[in-house]
Amino acid sequence: MLQYEKEFDPVVDDSAATGHRSGAGSESGYAADDEVYVFDDEQLVLAVNVALKTGRPLLLFGPPGSGKSSLAPNVARILGWKYYAHVVTARTEPEDLLWRFDAMKRLNDAQAKALSVNIEDYYARGPLWRAFEGGATHRCVVLIDEIDKADPDLPNSLLGPLGSLSFPLPWDDDSQVTVADEHAPLVVITTNDERELPRPFLRRCIVFELISPGKDHLLRVAEQHLGTHYDKELAGRIADHIIHIRGQRGDDPAGPSTAEYLDALKASHQLGVAPGTPEWAVLEAVTLRKRRDDSGRTS
Repeated sequence: MLQYEKEFDPVVDDSAATGHRSGAGSESGYAADDEVYVFDDEQLVLAVNVALKTGRPLLLFGPPGSGKSSLAPNVARILGWKYYAHVVTARTEPEDLLWRFDAMKRLNDAQAKALSVNIEDYYARGPLWRAFEGGATHRCVVLIDEIDKADPDLPNSLLGPLGSLSFPLPWDDDSQVTVADEHAPLVVITTNDERELPRPFLRRCIVFELISPGKDHLLRVAEQHLGTHYDKELAGRIADHIIHIRGQRGDDPAGPSTAEYLDALKASHQLGVAPGTPEWAVLEAVTLRKRRDDSGRTS
């Protein structure tokens, strides 16, 4: 076990905040997806603590289903911090993470002769603005999801705000939105590695690569997620199917995700469909195999 002073300790903090996860969940006995994350990788926990102590963004690589997007909300839940997220698309502009100018609202107000004299009324605060602005009263975790889908200029455009923990107001360059170092948010950035990220950006991040979850990890997730409905024998058989499907694709790590595994497991349990039956072949096709081509991608 790695020994160091932890600001983020999922074992201590999560048990204190939520109680033992097994058996927890909704009225049906199942825990919500955003409440389940198994921190069984000590190196990942250390990476989160390094990001917290250095104030650097945590950049997560890894195949689909490895838990990249789920990490941030669970860290926020365990720490008791607020959580903001932005899913990046090909149309995302650098400013979208800071603010968005609502030109349509301003036009409508102008036509209705209700135009506000305060231009700031037409700026919507983005996740970083809200995290910086609220840092003094509540610390935050910010998720910037799938940054590799954006224009290559976007990652480098974040270097200024994340490095200085400040940025100028869009309507007043002399005024800054800023947050003190001790109130800085934890920024978690994910990438599917579809596009190479700029080297200057990588140098300013704490970088961690997640791997596809193995059988032991899947079983731990299933136990926490299903609670009293957990059937170790059934969970193990379906986990073996996940590993088998991945093995059919050789070195390609893409395959059924943890969420798809849980879908198959819950459906199998609730419908009484056992692996190896004709009904299971259909269930496996619609929950695990889907329309994946030989490369592991879903078409």
